[in-house]
Amino acid sequence: MKREFLANLLFLLFINLVIKPTYLFGVERVVQNVVTENLYGIYFSILNLTLILNIITDFGIQNYNTRYIAQHPHLLPKYFSAFLLTKGFLSLVYALVLLLVGVITGYLWEYPGILLGMTLCQVLNSMVMYLRSNIAGLGLYWIDSLVSVIDRLVVILFLGIPLWIGYYEERNFDIQWFVNVQLLGYAVGAIVSFAIVRYHAGPIVFRFNRLRILAIVKAGLPFTLTFILMSMYTRVDAPLMERMLVDGREQTNIYASAFRLLEASNVIGYLFASLLMPMYARLLKVGGDVKPLAHLGLQIIWSGGISLVACTIIFRESIMTSLYTNGSIYSANILGWVIVSFIPVSGVYIFSTLLVAQGSLRELNRVYVWGVLLNLGLNLWLIPLHKALGAAEANCITQILIFAAQLYLCKKLMGVGITWVQAIKFIAMAILCICIASLSWVYLMPTLKLWAFLVALAGCGIIAFVVRLINIREVLGLLKTL
Repeated sequence: MKREFLANLLFLLFINLVIKPTYLFGVERVVQNVVTENLYGIYFSILNLTLILNIITDFGIQNYNTRYIAQHPHLLPKYFSAFLLTKGFLSLVYALVLLLVGVITGYLWEYPGILLGMTLCQVLNSMVMYLRSNIAGLGLYWIDSLVSVIDRLVVILFLGIPLWIGYYEERNFDIQWFVNVQLLGYAVGAIVSFAIVRYHAGPIVFRFNRLRILAIVKAGLPFTLTFILMSMYTRVDAPLMERMLVDGREQTNIYASAFRLLEASNVIGYLFASLLMPMYARLLKVGGDVKPLAHLGLQIIWSGGISLVACTIIFRESIMTSLYTNGSIYSANILGWVIVSFIPVSGVYIFSTLLVAQGSLRELNRVYVWGVLLNLGLNLWLIPLHKALGAAEANCITQILIFAAQLYLCKKLMGVGITWVQAIKFIAMAILCICIASLSWVYLMPTLKLWAFLVALAGCGIIAFVVRLINIREVLGLLKTL
């Protein structure tokens, strides 16, 4: 299982580290720089609102289906049509609820195109995620990796390239164009992923079976609560800030610019989770030991995470002023707080996935309830005091405590945690990475500029092998068997 995990992880990283960063920094960042009147802050606030409520379209079906199909792949043809009907019904409910929220918040009257467009985007995205859960559950990880980047690739082709060649230089860029191209990307992704699953599921006969649909909804309920709570404590800050502050649109715009780097980093964490979920489920079904797989996943993701966080903190001001026209020391300090949260967030991807695969949803949801209350309280306290910086501080504190609680649960319920040897290696790597990044900043930054950041990042990556967080012999041995 470790060999299978490493093989698919390498392919996933290759695909996603080419396409998704190109989208985030080559398209989304450029859009934020060229759009007028801080409208990107409005877009980011509405996006977070649609993501918080997005669970209505999923209702836990994705996580439940990934776990279920991984353990019982022969049942895909039997349940596929029922799942599709359920998704269609839930998507309609989601759209109606979001329109109601749009009326209450005023977004529907002020920015109807953005709200309606993002609503349809999330409906299609949810469908793609469900279809991909079938692909991953069947063990078709390489195909799932390719499908995962289709929507972003479409945006790069139809919007990114025109932006890069200066097509919009003499035009006032309309944020609605960005929304519309995303909608096209999700539509293409949905069509391709449906065709793949349809091929493996066989002929689809739609029969309305109320009992089966109710059974699907009931089975997904625990997963639904998990997703709702996670969405609330990770996405509620932007809508709160945009509505609470007099300069809320500007502050949300600044926060979005820093948060984008966390989103880019989280691509890696999500890839780990998408690979680990079906693998954990299969191991647990046959009574296998999940500890080696969890430890390998944590050591790899934290080797990269510690390197990235250390270098980003040292170079934060140069990064923000180079990427954004409104970059400043203020936005750089926001980035510092935001990027630190990647360490606990990436750990959550490893251990929360294990808890979900093991079925410990009640315990996990208790952690998330306290996380939501803590995050809401911190945001209400810190946003009026420190504005966007306060939201970043609240996010970081919440993520650290959420991870600590999940680590405790995994140790208590399954005996899986962080060993003392691992902890010492992580601390040693963090200290060495800060030293390398600082030396690069002092001696290389004046001549190499931001290339010094990449040099520092490469140097920190080597440290992972020096402290033996990544065993070069084990990696080479596994690669020889691929």
